[in-house]
Amino acid sequence: MTALRTLVLVANDSEVIERLENEYSTAGLVSALASAAHREVLVTFATREPQKHAAKPYARDAALHSLASPTRPLTDRVLASLGAAKLRAALTATPIGRLINSLSPTDPSRVFARAYRHTPVATPPEFDLVIALDVAAIRTAWFFATRNRATTAVFGESAALAYLSEQSS
Repeated sequence: MTALRTLVLVANDSEVIERLENEYSTAGLVSALASAAHREVLVTFATREPQKHAAKPYARDAALHSLASPTRPLTDRVLASLGAAKLRAALTATPIGRLINSLSPTDPSRVFARAYRHTPVATPPEFDLVIALDVAAIRTAWFFATRNRATTAVFGESAALAYLSEQSS
């Protein structure tokens, strides 16, 4: 049986680190996934700040991929020069403004998806499972699922563990 190729997407590092440290302080996420799947699991964390995850117990036996790039995608550079961040902050005060923000290119999920497209994980080109660990990473996981680059995409490590347990039984 081949190893389960898993991509873990992390857009908001501080939110995810605290949760994973509490849940997987002794055993790593890789071992939890492997025990649920009953086979070897190859895990790659794709994040903007991999150094924050490097020494953590939950990332033991996982590959870390940096989405940080010396040059940001063109869209992000143009938005920064136009002051889109200030407009985004001003719009968050009202419900209609939040709706406009969610549809705009400054939406955190869109920014993360562009960062991933700008520096994609080199190998493997397809994954058996993609796990989005926060809300901003969901769009990128959805892209994987809809473009046939992933067999399954889930939101959260609990959903991944449940899916793997169900598949292995």
